[in-house]
Amino acid sequence: MTKLLPLLLLCFVALAASAQSASTTRTSILRTGPSKTSKRLDSLPPGTALTIISKYPRSGYVRVHTTTDETGWVLQHNVTVAAAPEPSTPTIPATPVATSSARPGAAEIYPDATMTPGKPDPTVTQANIAQNICNKAWSTNSVRPSTSITGKIKKQTMAAYGFTDASNHYELDHLISLQNGGCPDCVENLWPEAYGDRAHPMTQNERAQWNKAHPGSTDVQPGSLEKDLVENHIHDEICFGIPNPKLSGYAKKYPATVGVTLQRGQQILATDWYACYLKIMDGNKPCQ
Repeated sequence: MTKLLPLLLLCFVALAASAQSASTTRTSILRTGPSKTSKRLDSLPPGTALTIISKYPRSGYVRVHTTTDETGWVLQHNVTVAAAPEPSTPTIPATPVATSSARPGAAEIYPDATMTPGKPDPTVTQANIAQNICNKAWSTNSVRPSTSITGKIKKQTMAAYGFTDASNHYELDHLISLQNGGCPDCVENLWPEAYGDRAHPMTQNERAQWNKAHPGSTDVQPGSLEKDLVENHIHDEICFGIPNPKLSGYAKKYPATVGVTLQRGQQILATDWYACYLKIMDGNKPCQ
């Protein structure tokens, strides 16, 4: 695994980039995705100040954030990078990651923290969550990378993690999920999460059917479907207190009873999502 890590990082050096100050050199169309067929969001005049979040050189586009709080994609050749890059986004979590021995779950259900520590999207902040992740008009589809990108990432991350079985036994998962302000295309935030476990490899449908037939069983380690529940619950806790917020599909069955900050919610996902899962299963206790 350690030999594969440098190769993985080389593969992704063009995909994941630290935030950089930039500006448009000519009139540029801001789009929802890295393609000329993606929906048009705005027209940016020459000299518009931008922050580059990530780059897809093969598509010819960069993902940017504007000073007017818009996020989208523009053609890379229409953008010039400032001489000095901005400081990199603060890492998440703010406190040290718990060691596997201190966590309640088996080591295999967590990502390797050296490869996948989790990383937030710098355009989502505590100050603007009412306009994005907690807004009923907002969708993860507005930031989700295309399958042409994620398909390659999945192959590379599976190789880095040493997984050699079928790719449909895994979900390419955002450790800090998109509905909780996770970086959509940062290698530090993506990993192949199993639906089953090493002893019981399963596809998504097989795991869903197994869970239905064996409610409450712990014979198979928790995986992607169980983490989905946590991601949704954390989202509802982050949005707790926001007027008329967008709530998850689990909100009725496992309603949020307390609020957490965006950073704390991201920290829970990055350090020990399974501890939160156990709390939800134990009488819907809050994940604080």
